[in-house]
Amino acid sequence: MKNKAFVFFSFLLFLNACSYPESETEQANRLAKTYQLNIKAGDTRLFFPEQFLGSEGKRPTLEMQMTTLAESSDSLDGIETALEVYPEGFVSKMIDAIYLSGPMFMEGAEAGGTYSSSSIILVNISDQNGTKFNFENSLKGVHHELSSLIYIRSPFVVFAWQALLPKEWEPVSSNYEALTQDRNIGPDYENGFLSRYGKTNAENDFNIYAEFTFAEPEKLQELAATYPIIAKKLSLFITAYTQVFPEYQQGFEDYFTRTGLSDVAVEPENVEVTIQLDLSNIKPKIIR
Repeated sequence: MKNKAFVFFSFLLFLNACSYPESETEQANRLAKTYQLNIKAGDTRLFFPEQFLGSEGKRPTLEMQMTTLAESSDSLDGIETALEVYPEGFVSKMIDAIYLSGPMFMEGAEAGGTYSSSSIILVNISDQNGTKFNFENSLKGVHHELSSLIYIRSPFVVFAWQALLPKEWEPVSSNYEALTQDRNIGPDYENGFLSRYGKTNAENDFNIYAEFTFAEPEKLQELAATYPIIAKKLSLFITAYTQVFPEYQQGFEDYFTRTGLSDVAVEPENVEVTIQLDLSNIKPKIIR
């Protein structure tokens, strides 16, 4: 009996000795297989968003430097954590790929990511590995960029969201202005803005709600229970996600119920939309 136990224990030690940490490429391939989408880095020309290409001889308004999967361990962990939140099949319904770039500049200002019609691009800063930056940027960036694709598919929510913005509020005039806001200025909860960046335009506002909804639901639940305008915006946010694709409605309803967000959301009363909004002018935005 002792001999059998010794052999079994030795076998376990052998298996452990033969095991090795998963490489970044292996992690990316595993996530790609699990979620049915490409996860890549490399030459940014291969995934440069078409909407940022210069026209009529003008230079592109977006600059992206290159990174590699080998330099993106923290970012891949952030992506994996983010993807776990969504109903099975939802992400691949929205996009075909998640790309990683090095430093990104929008109109000369540092950005954390962007999206195209079928992909999202997230920034990975190799010398920030070991800090929280790359993990947090990818974790929140997945939610942030995917939410823009939900936003542009939800015209009623777009209209109703605009109706909840303060009458005196005006959006910023450019991506550069949005990205260079004074970060020492805090959120404006009384008016429903969860961050200074969210206050720059309605889509960015919606994006920040996505970050809180899927990365910090407990914090958002507390805020919605305290500030009525946040509870109303949360209700519209929930509507957008539960109605965009019928096959994922139950999955999202389960998430909003499980996190307690459904309990604190308040449907806006008698929302009268008088804003004339041309959806064709909605363009991809970037994250902080």
